Amino acid sequence: ILPLTGDGAAYGVPLQQVAQIAIDKINEEGGVDGKTLEFLWQDGKCNGQDASAAAQYLIDQEGVAIIYGGFCSSETLGAAPIAEQAGVILFSPGSSSPDVTDAGDYVFRNYPSDASQGKILAGLATDDSTVTKVGMLTEENDYTIGIDKVFTETFTANGGEVVSETFLPTDTDFKTQITKLKGEGVDAIFVNPQTPPKTDLLLKQLQEQGIGENIQLFANDVAMGSKEYLQRYPELAYGMLGAETSYDTEHPGYKHFVSKYAEMNNGEEVPFQTYAATVYDAVYLIKEGIEAVGHDADAFKGWLYGINGWEGVAGSLTIDENGDPTSGHIPKVVVGDGEVILLSELDGPIKAGAIVEEPTEEEEEEVEETADETVQ
Repeated sequence: ILPLTGDGAAYGVPLQQVAQIAIDKINEEGGVDGKTLEFLWQDGKCNGQDASAAAQYLIDQEGVAIIYGGFCSSETLGAAPIAEQAGVILFSPGSSSPDVTDAGDYVFRNYPSDASQGKILAGLATDDSTVTKVGMLTEENDYTIGIDKVFTETFTANGGEVVSETFLPTDTDFKTQITKLKGEGVDAIFVNPQTPPKTDLLLKQLQEQGIGENIQLFANDVAMGSKEYLQRYPELAYGMLGAETSYDTEHPGYKHFVSKYAEMNNGEEVPFQTYAATVYDAVYLIKEGIEAVGHDADAFKGWLYGINGWEGVAGSLTIDENGDPTSGHIPKVVVGDGEVILLSELDGPIKAGAIVEEPTEEEEEEVEETADETVQ
């Protein structure tokens, strides 16, 4: 179950290709016990209702024991009760809402909870003495609301203030919300959309409203991964702070899916590589589980709970008692041309207003080299 139509298709479709690249390679190498693996794709449309219907179809009509997905948190939370009642594994490679932790005993994921993302970003805001009041621009979805909740709880506990403005997934005009936040005198704005197209609209309207001069920007991992849109607003995005997961660019799996994706898409780079890493890993994890215990969901569940130090493109994976990975997010920053690098690798201070001091030509070259080495 992936978002294959609507705004969520901006990442659902390319990530579907990455998953297919993984399963094709597995089949080329002999599959599982000589049998090939096949995806039965269903469109979750990045919402709970469609994902619930998709899960019901896969269980009732196709008799599956394992569902790969959902990707959006709303998809996973919508499908979880169906899978739980049927005793079917639901394995998400991308859902990060904290609510997924308690979604069921058959629900697993290899992408970390936004509890860590929200806490890290709240910590960055707290550490910046110029940021005392943060304005949240949050889309009303499970994923984004989860980030908003954790960030708000942590930042306010640290003595900060949060002013929250929300918008519906169908909204395209955010001028009223942005104007309200400006009127509240916020020191920073947290860009918190569900999909890449919403990132584009938010950044465009923030720029039109003159945001960026004296206001630090924070962003969730969807916005930080929307390189195409970050490149459209380089001055606004420069210095934007976020938190993403990491991945190993030297891993054979990474090199494989990057190469094959480029072949399939006229040389285009794989988008959302932090997500692509867990999407690719999840296919191999399921493959190894089938090899180990077969298609029995209860046996597969026990095998997943025993995952400890499994190595993949996204690094080492250990699954805890809630079906969550024990790994988390790390602080990152947007630099020139929409590139995202580790915050620890940035040469220069971050401050509200200029955010990052204007680099010299030599410093720009050094940052570019760092970006190439770290690749997020």
